[in-house]
Amino acid sequence: MKRLSLALAGCLMVLAGAAAAQRTDITIGMQLEPPNLDPTAGAAAAIDEVVYANVFEGLTRFGPDGAVLPALAESWEIAPDGLSWVFNLREGVSFHDGLPFTAEDVVFSFDRAMAEDSTNAQKQLFDGINEVTAI
Repeated sequence: MKRLSLALAGCLMVLAGAAAAQRTDITIGMQLEPPNLDPTAGAAAAIDEVVYANVFEGLTRFGPDGAVLPALAESWEIAPDGLSWVFNLREGVSFHDGLPFTAEDVVFSFDRAMAEDSTNAQKQLFDGINEVTAI
């Protein structure tokens, strides 16, 4: 009985140590490679979403509670009719090659994603947008 008690005590000590040393990182293993790094090309798939969320940044993002938060746009205003949105872009942002991020880049990205000949698998998300302009 004494041996059993010692063995159980030893197991509890090991488990307590493991619980105290909780990890804060996560490793994700994937069997497939992304088909490309272009968010407007190819079929949407979970692997694409994981890659895009870690490579690209949008005008806004969702917080842990689902609230819309600033990202490349530091603020935005919605017209009283709800049909026009003005995004104020964050200053001092540059691409990986050092070129500055501009409103023209946003227009280009939206126009490319919405183009008639676009192969964007999520093109229908842009159906409600008539026009994107830099002001």
